[in-house]
Amino acid sequence: MMTYLYALLLAVVATSTAFNLERPLMSRHALHQPTRTKLFSAEESVDSLDETLLRINFSVVQGAGIFESYANKALEAVRSYTQSFPFAAVLPVQPLTYLPFKMPDGSPALKVTFLRKKTAEKGSQDGGIVFTSRLVSEEDCDPDGLENYVLRIELQAKRIKEGQTIPKVFSEKQICLAFIKGLSETKGQELLAEGGGVVVDSVFHIWME
Repeated sequence: MMTYLYALLLAVVATSTAFNLERPLMSRHALHQPTRTKLFSAEESVDSLDETLLRINFSVVQGAGIFESYANKALEAVRSYTQSFPFAAVLPVQPLTYLPFKMPDGSPALKVTFLRKKTAEKGSQDGGIVFTSRLVSEEDCDPDGLENYVLRIELQAKRIKEGQTIPKVFSEKQICLAFIKGLSETKGQELLAEGGGVVVDSVFHIWME
């Protein structure tokens, strides 16, 4: 009887040892190793920007005077709308900041940063969105064959992937859809009108059906 129990004990130990050998070893240090995060700034590369969430194309009614003058006026109207948009009101529960800054090429932009409580493992930034806008001139010809310049403005909103541990799809969607809606509201229309006749030509966002 004792011999049988001893043999059974040896079999259990051997099975347990084989099972442990098949499992990868993981130290406590590996389990609690801090996640490195990096904040996006104007001086850093735009490599931290990810997917384009929103793109809006504006057309501009050609005004009288110097081309450069009314082109810049139109672009400033679009940027003024972006900078004055109440992002915090769209997501009252989500802590965030939205501040103007310059892209590496020197062009003005606006950065929306989602915030979270800072811990030893995670920084305070939880991703965000960068809004940029630029002039896009398309050379064309009128019915008489004469050169004509069609002035367009392209606005883009790109996801900031750095620091984002959990997807912020809901927050991104609410901001982008509210941003689009605001263009058709009174304040949005007034700001675009100040640019000398800026109108929305086309809208694309990743939630379009």
